[in-house]
Amino acid sequence: MKKVTRRALGGLVVAALVVGGVAAAASWNDEDPPEKAGGLSAEHLTTMFQQYGNTSGSWLGADRTASLKLPDNRILWLFSDTFLGKPGPDGSRPRTSGLINNSAITQTGAALGALHYGGSSAAPSALVPAGKGNDFAWVGDAAVSGESVQVLVNRYQRSGPGPLDHRLTGTALASFGLPDLTTGPVRDLPLGSRVSWGSEVLPDGEFTYVYGTEAAGDMKFAHLARVRGTDLTAPWEFWTGAAWTATEAQSARILSGVGTNYGMRRIGDRYVLVTHENNRTFSGDFVAYTAESPAGPFGGPHYLFDAPEAKAGHIVYDADLHTDLARPGRLLISYNVNNLDEEVTYGDASIYRPRFVEVEWPLDGSSEEGPDTPSGLTAAPDGAGIAGLAWQPVGGDGISYRVYRRDVTDGQTHFVRLPDSPGSATTFRTDFLVNGHDYEFAVTAVDGDGESPLSAPATMRAAVPPPAAPEGIRVDTLADGRVTVHWPEIPFVQLFKVFQRDLTAGQGDPVTAGTYPGRSATIGPLRHGHDYEITVVAVGGGGDSRPSAPVRARPTVAKPPAPQRPSAQVRSDGSIRLTWPQVAPGLSYQVFRRDVTDGGDFGPPGLATGTTFDTGRLVHGHEYEFTVAAVNSGGAGERSPGVRATADVAAPDEAPTRLVADPGPGRVELSWRSTGSRWYWVFRRDVTAGARDFTREEIPVEGTRATVHNLVDGHQYEFAVAAFGDGGVGPQSKVVRTRLPSALPTGLAARSDGPGAVTVTWNEARSGLSYRIQLRDATAGEGWITDPFPVTGNRFEKTLLTGGHRYEFRLQLADGSTTPAASVTVK
Repeated sequence: MKKVTRRALGGLVVAALVVGGVAAAASWNDEDPPEKAGGLSAEHLTTMFQQYGNTSGSWLGADRTASLKLPDNRILWLFSDTFLGKPGPDGSRPRTSGLINNSAITQTGAALGALHYGGSSAAPSALVPAGKGNDFAWVGDAAVSGESVQVLVNRYQRSGPGPLDHRLTGTALASFGLPDLTTGPVRDLPLGSRVSWGSEVLPDGEFTYVYGTEAAGDMKFAHLARVRGTDLTAPWEFWTGAAWTATEAQSARILSGVGTNYGMRRIGDRYVLVTHENNRTFSGDFVAYTAESPAGPFGGPHYLFDAPEAKAGHIVYDADLHTDLARPGRLLISYNVNNLDEEVTYGDASIYRPRFVEVEWPLDGSSEEGPDTPSGLTAAPDGAGIAGLAWQPVGGDGISYRVYRRDVTDGQTHFVRLPDSPGSATTFRTDFLVNGHDYEFAVTAVDGDGESPLSAPATMRAAVPPPAAPEGIRVDTLADGRVTVHWPEIPFVQLFKVFQRDLTAGQGDPVTAGTYPGRSATIGPLRHGHDYEITVVAVGGGGDSRPSAPVRARPTVAKPPAPQRPSAQVRSDGSIRLTWPQVAPGLSYQVFRRDVTDGGDFGPPGLATGTTFDTGRLVHGHEYEFTVAAVNSGGAGERSPGVRATADVAAPDEAPTRLVADPGPGRVELSWRSTGSRWYWVFRRDVTAGARDFTREEIPVEGTRATVHNLVDGHQYEFAVAAFGDGGVGPQSKVVRTRLPSALPTGLAARSDGPGAVTVTWNEARSGLSYRIQLRDATAGEGWITDPFPVTGNRFEKTLLTGGHRYEFRLQLADGSTTPAASVTVK
């Protein structure tokens, strides 16, 4: 009979877990440094992050906790939801704490460095930005490829107001340049929304393996993909359970009960996968599976430790392995802690920070003999959602038993150990079964020498009715418009749905306020002064209960406190950008302004939904004063201290382009491409007249078209334009040159029609011109004489001339230009 030892399947030795003890800086100053044996201790790392959260002033707490060794030996820590700021004097998380969906910290030696995030210090945002619409990004694992770090990112959307309400929309890949972690592109990968890829990234030989998690109902399953080399933009292949394929839809489930994130590393000649035990809801166990290849099959589970925070009512999740920091002969494991009642996590900022544990590895392979395997196991219904188990006793001294269960319907790949032990009894009742599900049960015997193999399984199909409706619902109102709903414990129920209905607003059907474990939930904020009806539904193995009897609540919202003094940034377009620290999440703000230069008072406020506000263009050179008030459903709070700033409009710095001149009679039509300015000056120079300097037109132009009048026909001109504003005139455009068409008539002719009479005719360049006729008696040697009367049209008659004399005629325009002379002898 094959025997295994207690250390092989029982609990492994776990190093001390430190969750308290903070100091002034996130570095280790003890006389006995934690890295003396190579690597860092779990105690050091847990304390390091507690200290960092208490003293950094930036990172207050986060989850995920992936690590990556960089080429220069720094460690890059990656986090998902990250709270910003510093704890209150009592160690609580202030309600004003900002939240971004991902961040990073670099570690050098045994100390943490700066927090990496997007946006600015005044308006921080996620390091990897959200995608489209209401998406947000949670980070997966990462790897170094060439000169960059590649981070897999899962995109999600909120599917409801509760802390568990979100759904996967896809996977992206973010790149950061080394060594400064400069932000690179974020590209959506051609992957679906069934698997959140990036639970772990494992470079191994010629391939990089990418693990993912599929959430199916209450169960999570591991999947596996790979790329050749280290570049995750290369083509992906997916493991089908028998072969590799390029089709993601054929990706197979390789293991059940994993977390959204888990650790997978090659240690010695085995692959070790460490995960939070998710075959049981809200388990505190962390387990390891081992395999000879990255794809399994996996042996285990090997129980590593039971997180103490779960016993305190918190949830624990997302294990990861940190082999680059581990000390010899140990697994270094991190996990995250949270509480689904936000009142708890806001009350103690230290909860939402990573914990680290060290476990001796490899497993003890001693050959100590354990007891015989139990036999005769039976399983039968023994009440609503309960299986009654019985088996034959095993001979020997000090025998106790352990019970294991596998949900066949849910597709669990391995048996999971149940938390309660039957001790030395040979009967056991197990609860929390799901209606219609088929289960397998097995039992082991344990003595001082070890644990037996699993017994032959016994099967049973559960028949579970819905739980009873919760009774005794109680609601407490809080000062910020939220309400805390309390309900009594219901046997075999772990989840509860809370619903709300706004009676004052005449809301018809109740709407969900989220799904919660435990015995209370804090929901809202709700609308100030409205009457609400609150109901609770229990979610058990047989489905949902009937709603509880409704309980009424009227939330009240205290007006928010005054914001801190805003800062004012004067911008070159004449606007001023205001920023201020967040008062509390979800608030809007009123922004008040007065023109100090004009002596005005504060007018109606502008509205900001965040903590920045752009005023729009203000009057150049005027001083303004601004103040801000936070607004919630209880109304507007007190205004902040004021801040003053003087508007300054810079002169345009861009010259207009594509200036085009279209000449016409006495004018030129100009057009150009806008610089974004509203007003422009036009400059001209008469080249034909010998002008040296450009002359600015007297009237500015609004827009990008202008007509310049009162020009001389036939002259050549040069033009330029420049934008201007309150701050001055910008650079001029390139000069454009054009010549106006001549207005001189052509075809000038003269004839003598009788004694002393002459008729002069010509062809006009255009109609509407007037002319002055010039003539001279060439026979008498006279000079040119201008006729005193202007002429319009194309004909002129002159009488009382001397017969036999020869006369010359020419036409003069108003600009002084003349046509060539035409001569005729008068009869």
